[in-house]
Amino acid sequence: MAEYVTLPPRLSAVAELVGSCNLLADIGTDHAHLPVAMIQQGRCNRAFACDVNEGPLLRAKSAVEKHGLTDEISLIRSDGLHAVPPEYDALVIAGMGGDLIARILFEYPPNCAERIVLQPMTKPEVLRRFLFRHGYSILRERAVTEGEKRYILLSVARVPTAEFTEADCYLPQNLDCTPDALNYLEKLLSSHQKRLLGLRRAEVSDASAMDFEESLIQRLNALWQTYSRRLRDETR
Repeated sequence: MAEYVTLPPRLSAVAELVGSCNLLADIGTDHAHLPVAMIQQGRCNRAFACDVNEGPLLRAKSAVEKHGLTDEISLIRSDGLHAVPPEYDALVIAGMGGDLIARILFEYPPNCAERIVLQPMTKPEVLRRFLFRHGYSILRERAVTEGEKRYILLSVARVPTAEFTEADCYLPQNLDCTPDALNYLEKLLSSHQKRLLGLRRAEVSDASAMDFEESLIQRLNALWQTYSRRLRDETR
C-alpha cells in the first residue's frame, strides 16, 4: 500500500481551507502533493493536477503513479485554466505571484467553482485589488509560517464586494486569529515601516505616499493589538 503524503504547513492549510469537494483543480500542481494528499484524506474524490510546464507534470505523474491514483488524478498541461474542463467544484491556485493569479482568474473566470483558495507568493495587494474589482469577496484569510517564511492564503467566493478602499488591498481581510497571524502582521508592519522611512529620506518628498503608509501602519498596529489581546485571553 502506498504511503500517505504529509503536507507541509502551507499546503496543509490550503487543504483545510478547501475542506471537502468532489473534483479539485490544482493549478501549478508541481509534485501533485496537494491532490494526492486530499484524495488520501478523503477530502475529494477526483482531481485535475495542472501545470504549464512539462517538468512539474512529469514529477506529478511520478507521484500519482507511486500512490496508485492514476484513475483519480488527471494530469493536464495548461496555462492557467484555459485547458481545464469546467467540471471542478473546488479550485486552488497556489505558489505563484499575486499578479499571475489575477491574470489566470481574469482570462478564465472559474464560474463552476464552489470553493476557491488562492495562495500568492508575492503581491497579495495586487490580487486583493483584482478580486475586489472583479466580483469576488474574500471570505477569510489565513497566515501560515513555514520555517523562516510567512505565507498568506485567501478563501474567496464569486460574490461582489460592496465597497473597498485602496488601503484594504494591502491589509488581510477576515484574518484567522492565530499565532501565525501575529507573525504575518509583524512582517507587514516592518515592511511598511521601512517603506515609510525610505519615503522620509527621499530627496523629493511624496506627502500623499507618506500619509498612505502612516495610515496603513496605524491600521496594522491596531489589528496586531486586537489579535494579540484575543490570543492572550484565549490562553488564560
